[in-house]
Amino acid sequence: MTKTEKILSNIGVRPTEMRLKIYKFLKRKKSAVSFSDLKKAFVQKSETNKTANRTTFYRCLKTFEEKGLIHQINDGTGVTKYAVTDENLKGKYDSDLHMHFHCTDCGKTICLPNKISEEILPHDYEVSEVNLVLKGICKKCK
Repeated sequence: MTKTEKILSNIGVRPTEMRLKIYKFLKRKKSAVSFSDLKKAFVQKSETNKTANRTTFYRCLKTFEEKGLIHQINDGTGVTKYAVTDENLKGKYDSDLHMHFHCTDCGKTICLPNKISEEILPHDYEVSEVNLVLKGICKKCK
């Protein structure tokens, strides 16, 4: 069993060929990817090598998200993006407690490595998700 198969199996996800490919693709990316970027990465030019349909991609992403393997990022562009969740950045309520940076020049959105202090979360409320996005110019575009 490969490392990726073990990761999926350990969280209760059957490691199908498409799930393995999608997870490996997301894991390799340095920035978050949109659904259309993900789909484009798997499009084959040959009609004999058809890839999974749109529904398969959505189901895979939904399953990964429900199991906490990936998270959605709403960076204000109107396009949902996905990135692999860092288990070290999870906190109270199993929320993914980190910030994101969206470059207004190149359009890339990245996960920042620092965990947000749980002290800023309200104690009298139940937090279901956290979405903090910093916007500006990344070091490559600067």
